[in-house]
Amino acid sequence: MNLLSNTFAAFLIISLACYYLCPKKIQWCCLLAANAVFYAFTGIGNFAFIFLSSIVTFFAARIAGTLNDRLKAKKQELSKEDFKSEKQKTLVQKRLVLVAMLFVNVGVLAYLKYINVFIGSKTLLLPLGISYYTFQSIAYFMDVYNSKYQHERNFLKYFAFISFFPQLIMGPINRYNLLGKQMQESHSFDFEKIKHGVMLILFGAMKKYAIADLLCSRVTDVLNSSNTQMPGVIIAVGILMYAVYQYADFSGGIDMVLGIAELFGLEMQPNFKQPYFSTSLAKFWQRWHISLGAWMRDYVFYPIALTKKMQDFGKWCNVHFGKHFGRVLPACVANIIVFVLVGVWHGPELHFLIWGLYNGLVIAFSDILSPAFAKLNQILHINEKSRGMHLFRILRTFFIVNIGWYFDSIADVSKSFIFLKNTFTKFGSLKLLLNRDYLITIFGHISYFESQIILVTVSTIIVFVVSVYKENKIDVYKEIQKKNIALRWLAYYIPLILVILSFSFASGDSGFMYAQF
Repeated sequence: MNLLSNTFAAFLIISLACYYLCPKKIQWCCLLAANAVFYAFTGIGNFAFIFLSSIVTFFAARIAGTLNDRLKAKKQELSKEDFKSEKQKTLVQKRLVLVAMLFVNVGVLAYLKYINVFIGSKTLLLPLGISYYTFQSIAYFMDVYNSKYQHERNFLKYFAFISFFPQLIMGPINRYNLLGKQMQESHSFDFEKIKHGVMLILFGAMKKYAIADLLCSRVTDVLNSSNTQMPGVIIAVGILMYAVYQYADFSGGIDMVLGIAELFGLEMQPNFKQPYFSTSLAKFWQRWHISLGAWMRDYVFYPIALTKKMQDFGKWCNVHFGKHFGRVLPACVANIIVFVLVGVWHGPELHFLIWGLYNGLVIAFSDILSPAFAKLNQILHINEKSRGMHLFRILRTFFIVNIGWYFDSIADVSKSFIFLKNTFTKFGSLKLLLNRDYLITIFGHISYFESQIILVTVSTIIVFVVSVYKENKIDVYKEIQKKNIALRWLAYYIPLILVILSFSFASGDSGFMYAQF
């Protein structure tokens, strides 16, 4: 179901009416029913996969939780030595459950996602949201496994959390103790939350439809071109358009998802925090797709970095290379593994692997060389806290991120390197951007393109201004509410008008980019 379709609007209104009119104790049942209806529109196969994943993780977590409870109960009964033996026995049993759970969940995901590479076809399509609900299920299991909280005893309540329909298309990857518990609480109709939710949906729709959808085909025109002699200036513009398109598509979709959840009185964790204002690549990835980064940190990075072998490696580095290397090298290795996995998560193609490796290596070398950079700043008498240095770091990070987009956006790795080389060695003249005849050879009808660019530019400026306010800790929505009624309604209608205008120029709904992952 398209999030901006009449069918989805009708479905959402009916779901909300049932949700707020039914007894508050069974509101979660309304969400469960809405999830089932949503899946009914996507096919029974999609439902089968999410139900299987939920069944496996629910009962695996129940076994792990029961083993934790049994061990805790025996702590007072057993001697220290006997308890230590029992603890080891319980750990072995839990690990067997963990392996079985991962074998089913990760095995199914890996098979469906990567089998096409081996059989050389596209016969298998990914079930809707499989990456997101698989990661969400694993997070729930691992939290119970590590005794972060008690396992849920009602499967339907757990399934309502896993299958919550807004998050299935592109996330975010929610945690049970944050969203799952909210879903079991009662929620009264709150007009302010409804209004804020609608505002979020409109703002997200503006990003998606008035920016991303209008740029999608233009990005393809440049980056999918077979012209390896294309001037670097055009390629650079293509990459910049891709950066804007990708952010608008993904963050716009997430805004819509967060807005829909808020209509039900539910608060999801943010998935973006003005990433293009980051002052380092590491901070960029702490602000972009936050839920995936947090998942990788908690369930991949720490388990790797805190293993005995990695700790021994850190001690060895400490002895042979000094304290700095002993501290950062184990983290660098774990971080590179994480980014390689993130690259592979995006897809089995080589360009995603290179993109992940690029990000992991840049962050690793940045950490390793941080004392040298600090020393250089000291020698050059650079005030690291100055506004100028802050702006320089933002621009430097933006440049580094966009280098990575060459490998993320261009499937042909050899062409990625050719285009990257052309950007620096065959840049060409900026006048090409004003040469209508040349631009027509790339984009087709230039007048049509110019109309799109005007709409994209206006929408992008709005997104940029809102981002600046947010970066300065200003709540834009609250500021709008303080204005007079004319300005308030203007703030509501501008995104709506831009979305409506975008339908006149878009070639069609391109779908959400991150839904394919």
